Amino acid sequence: MAKIALGLLLLAVITGCERRTVVTIEGSPPTFILKGSGRLAEVIVYSPEQELIAKSDPFDDRYALWEIAPERDGEQSAARVEELHSITYGVLPRGYKQIKPKSGPPPVLGPGERYRYWFVTVNAPHAAGYFEIRDGKAVIVDGP
Repeated sequence: MAKIALGLLLLAVITGCERRTVVTIEGSPPTFILKGSGRLAEVIVYSPEQELIAKSDPFDDRYALWEIAPERDGEQSAARVEELHSITYGVLPRGYKQIKPKSGPPPVLGPGERYRYWFVTVNAPHAAGYFEIRDGKAVIVDGP
């Protein structure tokens, strides 16, 4: 009986583990394909100038081109990453508000520039990385 209980407990732990947020990118404007078990608390896309301060202050949003967050405060208002499935640059998902820019669409992303993305998640590790626009498509690239 104890072995069965221990096995069920182990199964619950294994299936209930958080899965880190994974982002792949396609198209242009970039569409970020999301996987993971967390809730999406914030998305920030940074300009290439962000690299100038990335090591000294990676949380500085001075160079944020586009930033979104849930319309309401609180963890429960953040949508599950897997339910969102994808987010396209400049397109607000339902239940989210745009923080930057304060109004209007974000700037068009130019070819050959390296941009940084950061998907801040709750209850799972976040995802961050870099991408460029090459031949009219967004591709993931190495950062500095």
